Amino acid sequence: MSAGKAIRSTAYIVVSIVVGIVVGLILQKDAAPLGSVGKFYIDLIKAVATPLLFFAILDAIVSSEVRWKSARRFLGVVVINTTIAATIGLTIANVFKPGKHLVLGAQVQNSSISEIAKSHKVNILGFIENLLPKNIVEPFATSNILSVAFLAVLIGCALRSFKNLNEPWVADWERIVHGGYRLSEKVITWLVSLTPLAIGAVIAKSVGENGFAHLLELIPYVGFVILGLCIQTFIVYPIWLIIKKRVSLRDFWREATPPVLNAFGINSSLATLPLTLKALDNLGISKESSRMGACIGTNLNNDGILLYEAFGVIIVSQAIGLDLSLSSQITIALMCVLTALGIAGVPEAGIISLAIILGTLGYSADVLLPILLTVDWIIARMRSVTNVVADMTTSIVIDDHPATTGLISVS
Repeated sequence: MSAGKAIRSTAYIVVSIVVGIVVGLILQKDAAPLGSVGKFYIDLIKAVATPLLFFAILDAIVSSEVRWKSARRFLGVVVINTTIAATIGLTIANVFKPGKHLVLGAQVQNSSISEIAKSHKVNILGFIENLLPKNIVEPFATSNILSVAFLAVLIGCALRSFKNLNEPWVADWERIVHGGYRLSEKVITWLVSLTPLAIGAVIAKSVGENGFAHLLELIPYVGFVILGLCIQTFIVYPIWLIIKKRVSLRDFWREATPPVLNAFGINSSLATLPLTLKALDNLGISKESSRMGACIGTNLNNDGILLYEAFGVIIVSQAIGLDLSLSSQITIALMCVLTALGIAGVPEAGIISLAIILGTLGYSADVLLPILLTVDWIIARMRSVTNVVADMTTSIVIDDHPATTGLISVS
């Protein structure tokens, strides 16, 4: 996404918020039907998100060109970072419990949504059961992200094992996989362009029925999410840099500033990749490590999304009056990791992944999720910043080559 498109997208959202408030104040209770627009939007996103997740994981496995030694080091850093991110999200949600104070949550607790969610138990055994598909079609028909991710990894590894054969049919399948990913990405991009319309409609309904109460009660929610992302970005990653001693914090932030500001402005870690690679090159990081940490990391190293997912699921659970055990929360964290794979570069990836996780858990979040959508455009920018800093940090940590400079090709 270019800077011009990013500015226009942000302007559309701001205008939609203003228009939504005005329409809500004018129509008041008559604005209630507009809430269906938000529900339809979430349903469409969930429908396309499942094949997108499948092809994203599959494409990442098939197309990556890495050495096993480098891959092990990379995966080790990613596992540690994702564990920390999920822990931060879960800890903040459990300590401050902002979901329990949502006025809308009190309404949902008395609805059938709450009863359905409470009847759907989350545990390790259920996690394993959902991981293994009954057939190849069922995971896509039911939007079961665990089975979809499992199938993607299984098929991806099988297809990758044939890469050395240099046979035409292998290349054909690789093109099909990449084409499926690009096609799903294009459709989801079209749907994301409707975000301002959905936000305006949901705000009109919310303001019309409840004034500004629902919007104001989301301030703590936004604040705590950003707090978690700031801890991950400005405390966890600098600790890695201090331990590695490859570059100083001053040099790191000097070079990281352009990609960070760009990611915040255009809300995309993928679109920021050229600036990220240039910053790593200026820091003397090898091309191999930069491609591993930034190019592959853009698809797999999604701490910002993961932290948001873990936090968001607990908040929704609190809002509907559902208390989750520690084992249930660990299971949810594992689901968040699988969902975050390969989806970071997609616009509005956070709200998309949160929607499919809630669906897999049996939560009918048609009431709460559209409301959270109204503030996600703010949170998404900080998520992109976290993902970019994560990619840069990972590249530095896994780099054991002598310091080098030279422009890195994005291709």
